[in-house]
Amino acid sequence: MLKTRKKWISILLTLAMLVGLMVPFAGTAGAVGTVYTSLEVPPVEDDTDNASLGSFQIEIDPLYIEGTTHEAWVELPSDFEINQLSVAGVTYSVYSGAPAKTVAVSLPNGAGNVNVTLSDFNERGFKITLSDAGVTNDGQKFRVKIGFPDVNIPAGVEGDIKATITNIKGQLVSGSVVVATTSGGALKVAVLDSNTFSDAGDTEGVKIRVEETVAGKLKANDKLKLELPDGFEWGTPGSPTVVWGDIGSLHGSVNANGDGSKISITRSSDKDTLEISIVNDVYKSDARSAFEFRAPIVVADTDDAKYGDVIAKVKGDYDVSPSELVVGTYGDFQVQVEAEDPDIVAYAGQNDQDVSNIVIKESLKESLLAGRTITITLPENARWWKIDDQEVKPGDTLTDVADDNSVYLDFAGLQGTDDRTAKFTIRGKSTDAAELKIENISVALKAGVTGDLVAKVAGSQGVSGEITLAKVVNPVEVTAEKTNVQLGKFEQAAGKITITEAAAGAIDTDNGNNALEIRLPDGIKFSSKPDVEVTKGDLEVESVSLAQDDTVLKIKFKDDSNEASTIEISNISYDVDRTFGEGDIKVEVGGPALVQTDGIDYSNNTWSESYDGFFEDNDYVAKVVNATCVTPAPVGAKYSASFVIGSTTYTVNGVQNTMDVAAYTKDGRTYLPVRYVAYALGITPENILWDGKTATFIGEGRVVQVTPGSAVLTINGAPVTMDVTTDLVNGRVMVPFRWVAQAFGAQVNYDEATQTVSIN
Repeated sequence: MLKTRKKWISILLTLAMLVGLMVPFAGTAGAVGTVYTSLEVPPVEDDTDNASLGSFQIEIDPLYIEGTTHEAWVELPSDFEINQLSVAGVTYSVYSGAPAKTVAVSLPNGAGNVNVTLSDFNERGFKITLSDAGVTNDGQKFRVKIGFPDVNIPAGVEGDIKATITNIKGQLVSGSVVVATTSGGALKVAVLDSNTFSDAGDTEGVKIRVEETVAGKLKANDKLKLELPDGFEWGTPGSPTVVWGDIGSLHGSVNANGDGSKISITRSSDKDTLEISIVNDVYKSDARSAFEFRAPIVVADTDDAKYGDVIAKVKGDYDVSPSELVVGTYGDFQVQVEAEDPDIVAYAGQNDQDVSNIVIKESLKESLLAGRTITITLPENARWWKIDDQEVKPGDTLTDVADDNSVYLDFAGLQGTDDRTAKFTIRGKSTDAAELKIENISVALKAGVTGDLVAKVAGSQGVSGEITLAKVVNPVEVTAEKTNVQLGKFEQAAGKITITEAAAGAIDTDNGNNALEIRLPDGIKFSSKPDVEVTKGDLEVESVSLAQDDTVLKIKFKDDSNEASTIEISNISYDVDRTFGEGDIKVEVGGPALVQTDGIDYSNNTWSESYDGFFEDNDYVAKVVNATCVTPAPVGAKYSASFVIGSTTYTVNGVQNTMDVAAYTKDGRTYLPVRYVAYALGITPENILWDGKTATFIGEGRVVQVTPGSAVLTINGAPVTMDVTTDLVNGRVMVPFRWVAQAFGAQVNYDEATQTVSIN
């Protein structure tokens, strides 16, 4: 039993500690059960007599009142004077020494009454007492409302006005509550409805609202002035309408400037300023009021009137906000056509390429006239594909491709050369300056033509000019290394070709159906199928094949890339017919994965090699040179070649070529790839051999061999010891150039200034 009692004492002590911790954080007043809440917080002006402040509510839940009283002191800030108080809806006049005022307030559930007594009045404060007035069930929720209907406010008051409650005893704890706030200005002015207008002016008029921040601020002897900028005048203002409040105790419409009018709205002698006041101070409002009126704007001098927003300055005898008002927009009836995103990227050679939305803007309402037309003509390298996300072809029309503010744009069809002109017709009349946007537009683009896609704008609406709809780029960038090949020879090595996507998905595989093609010119064939490898990105090669009598290499991929990819085509060898002639071998890179507009047009929406297409004369995106055909050199012919340290470019007999690695120096010797040394010495590709261990050169009646890692060079089997070894770098045999060149009887020179090695 003793243990149980100690346990309960411990629990009670713990609860007491928790209650003690909670008290400072509960309620507005800072105690559990007592809350002071603002009910009305009206805006008021400083230095005002007989102002009506707001009210607050005292809530105590639960209230314990039987046999006791609760007391607190309530006061307003310094220099305030209380003329009237209200308690539970009953209003009393109060003053220093006035008798106490008591009101009985009922508790809920028939639990009896609580007397609320106001007493001990001074200029700005009073005591409030709660006492038992026949409470039958204690511990109920109690509420009472305290108000300040008539107070004199001193000058210089800013911000919130608070009533401060100081606890004397009981549950009326200390706290504070906001009962009013000083307003930022005597009047507020706002534009509710403004218009855009031209030289004819704003005949409908701008709608203006004038609002008192506190009651009675509009006066007969003070004026609110709205001044227009140079070039504009006010027309005759309309009759004002009281929106709320009781100016002159008159609700609804009142006359402006007529007999019996309460609100005066007049124009200055030069008509650029409206002057607003009440006619007589007997019409001052008893409650905060607002009224509205319309005022036309006249363009008095077009030389002085400036296009753009018309800003009226707010002046006069009042503290008023804001200081400026946009009362309208002045301009000319114009229509502007522009591209929303001229930097959007589209791919040459492909269909359904998204281009910029086209925006048609009115400077003023009704600038677009019903029945007028706007035409947009694409350049020669483009054809319309979709408008408003719908495929279009000659003869098609579309209704309502754009609309705004009750004006509509209809697509009236394709016309003009190659159906490159889209015609649009205007329908309706705008209720406000409209902005029509033609969205979801795509085009078909000619392969190989890049740069800005510039369209011409014209039509009976009177608009003209040019807009840029897209930046057209090739879907891939193609580069190639270059070698020399000879007429009438087979299996001659050509340079590597590298194809890099401009962005993910630029190669359009059509789920693996479209092939990328490498096409050779007449007289050139692939000796064998080259190697194709994706070196970057996530394209996956599905198949590689030769077609059209080994003149076309076809590469298919499993699907489009999600990461821009790079494809390398290597181990390319050509059979060169003697009919080809001397010069560069130009390889075309195309195929339906890159070019579709050569096999599809308005009559056929599925690509086929048998169709003429929009642009039948161009079926590739790029041409590159990966070999130059030269006449075979006679035995004993002279060669001149030069290499630059650090460069992959070299020349042979004045023809520039590219290596796959750069020349470098080591131990005072210049190292070059073995294959290109042979080319520079006039040794043909078939006379360059590599068995995985030793590189062999055959030419000029000599057989020269070098082995990576060895300093021994053999000439027709006779060993010669070099002062450096042969290297193997990244799978390439790198030879000391001077030793190999001299083995074939070549003269080697080195220019330190240009770091150029040359042979003759």
